[in-house]
Amino acid sequence: MDLMQTLDLTNFLLILQMIPLIVMAWIGVIAVWGLTKHKRPRAKYIRTEQSNFGIIVCARNEEASISHLFDSIQASDYPSEKKHVFLIADHCTDRTAEIGRSYPFVTVLKRDDGPQDGKGSVLKWALPRIFEIDKDSKLDAFAVFDADNVLSPDFLTKIDDKLRRGNRIVQGNRLGGQPYRSLITKWYTLYWACYTIFFSYAREKVGLSVFLTGTGFAVDGDLLRQTGWNTSTITEDVEFSLDNVLRGQRVSFCIKAVCFDEQPHQLGVMFHQLARWCTGGYEVLKKDFKALAFDKKKPVRKMQRVDALMLLLMGPCSWISAIISYINSAIIIYKLPLLYFLPAAGFSVLSLIFMYFAVFLTARYNHIPMRKMGIWAIITFPLFLFVYMLCSIKTCFFPTRKWKRIEHEALDTSQE
Repeated sequence: MDLMQTLDLTNFLLILQMIPLIVMAWIGVIAVWGLTKHKRPRAKYIRTEQSNFGIIVCARNEEASISHLFDSIQASDYPSEKKHVFLIADHCTDRTAEIGRSYPFVTVLKRDDGPQDGKGSVLKWALPRIFEIDKDSKLDAFAVFDADNVLSPDFLTKIDDKLRRGNRIVQGNRLGGQPYRSLITKWYTLYWACYTIFFSYAREKVGLSVFLTGTGFAVDGDLLRQTGWNTSTITEDVEFSLDNVLRGQRVSFCIKAVCFDEQPHQLGVMFHQLARWCTGGYEVLKKDFKALAFDKKKPVRKMQRVDALMLLLMGPCSWISAIISYINSAIIIYKLPLLYFLPAAGFSVLSLIFMYFAVFLTARYNHIPMRKMGIWAIITFPLFLFVYMLCSIKTCFFPTRKWKRIEHEALDTSQE
């Protein structure tokens, strides 16, 4: 292959790489637009009285951590008569249900049959039973938490403020608990800080829908009674979000409603969780692509359609673009003079510097002290993103089918 043929090939690969990069460019534009836009004016209250909350907690053998969640709910500044917990003890063989019954504001529902494949099937089983208990529809909203969560004292107050202003689905600000336990928990802490700012907060400011992130969210009671919870994929949160986007709803985000969530601290658990997230993303993409892209009868704004599709396509497009870039770089290194490689190398270095700068700023915004995070966690953070990409490639061809429970411990929420 002569010089001209090599140049033609590298130029073709560069053009080919630009196609999936359109998705990444969209994500970047929305982030910059959202973060440079003034805050949206607060809508007026459409309901003056505070919501009566039904708080749903799905738990399986969580005796080591669940009391911390109940204690944080009890200690919150929200009126005690306006919050009641429904503990779904799913195939529990320990003292989880017993601990729940020891709290006067907790109703325990035991589930001993049915599939053990994650939160989606548990919520689908539990909601009709909760609605039967709440026959008079006195509960205005339902909040969903994991057993290892801890709420900030004003979490319910902040979420309720969004609900009473007309937002029917609200995702809270999920931060990592025990953020400095290991290098892996530090990576997760930085990841959630970046996700909060660049994905959720930016979209909230421009009026686009965010995705639910598994825990720390609330849904209007009437909406949930109407739709139920009928997810079928391994990432029930994203699926529920898209189902409601296709109905014309918007998932709002409340950055001031903070809850803490224990993160994996072991490499094997991290691999499995990332693979499950990626598998679920592909499942939702397969399920909803046609409706988002082509079904004009769905009551969805055009920009919201495009944004939802871009978010779903971000995973596969990132690794497709990366693979093309690696192939192109190899051809340039082995077939062309070094001069041809310098622009690509310079662009890569600038991209890395920008990423470090963005991570540092988001960590500062979320009050994550760098002295405890350590420079090593920030330097190696691209490894977390690389592993995430590898999981996306693997699950595209070999999806993770089995849900695996993560062992939880008592949660330390200290950020200092």
